[in-house]
Amino acid sequence: MNILISNDDGIDYEGLRVLVKTMSSIGDVYVVAPNRERSSSSHNITIRGSLRYEERDVPCAKKAYALWGTPVDCVHMALHFLIEEKIDLVLSGINKGANVSTDIIYSGTVAAAREAFIYHVPSIAVSVDSFTPYDHNIAAGYAKDIALSYMKDENRQDYFLNLNVPDLKREEIKGISVCDRMGRMEYHDLYAHEKINGKDHIVILGSSPEYVGDKEDIRIDRVALLKGYVALSPLYNDHVDRDRMKDVERLVKQFAD
Repeated sequence: MNILISNDDGIDYEGLRVLVKTMSSIGDVYVVAPNRERSSSSHNITIRGSLRYEERDVPCAKKAYALWGTPVDCVHMALHFLIEEKIDLVLSGINKGANVSTDIIYSGTVAAAREAFIYHVPSIAVSVDSFTPYDHNIAAGYAKDIALSYMKDENRQDYFLNLNVPDLKREEIKGISVCDRMGRMEYHDLYAHEKINGKDHIVILGSSPEYVGDKEDIRIDRVALLKGYVALSPLYNDHVDRDRMKDVERLVKQFAD
C-alpha cells in the first residue's frame, strides 16, 4: 500500500514525523507537506503561478518533498505530479489542536484530506485535542488501526474520515465515538489597529472559540472529545441541505406565478 502524508503544520512538525514512522509499518510512505506552518488555509489552492519544491529527508519515508504552498497544493501536486507511484491512502496530520465543529471549514488539515477525496483517494484527517500534545504516538496508533479497517471497506471512496483524539494516555481514553453531528462553536476574535510604515493595519490577535450546545451527547464531535472519547466522523462534499428544500421552493414560488 502506498500512503501519502501531508499536514498544515509544516514538514518539520513532530506530529507528521510520528505519523510517518507509524504508518510505515503498514505501507510505503511518501510525504509532500508545506515548507512552513499553513494552519487555517482551508481549501486554498494555487491555480496561477508556480510552486517551489525541494526534496527533504524524512525518516521512514520513501520520498519526501517540502512545497512552498498550501496543504491542498501539497496533496494535489503529490497526486498529479510529484509522486509517480499510485497513492492508495492519504493521511493529513497529526494536527496540533482538534478539528471539530465549524473549525473544519477553516482547517488546512481537513482540506488536505478533502482534496484527496475529490480525486477518489481514501483519506483521513488526524488531529489531537491539544496544542502541546502529551504523546503523538497515541493519535498515530489510532490512525493506523482505523486506516487498516477503513481500507477494507468497499465503499471507502464514498467518504473521508475526520479523526480527533483527546490528549490523554491510551488507557484513559474511553473508546471511539462515531459522530454524526458537528457541535456549534462561537468565536471571540480579538483585533487591534497599528501603523506600519505609516499605513493602517489590522492586527489579528487570536481567537478564543467556545463550544455551545448539548454537552452530553457523544455523537457530537466536540462533546466526544470533552468526555474522553476519540471522535470519528465520516465526511463528504454534498453540502445541499435537503431538509430545507421545501423552504427554498416557497421562496421562489412567487416567481412562477
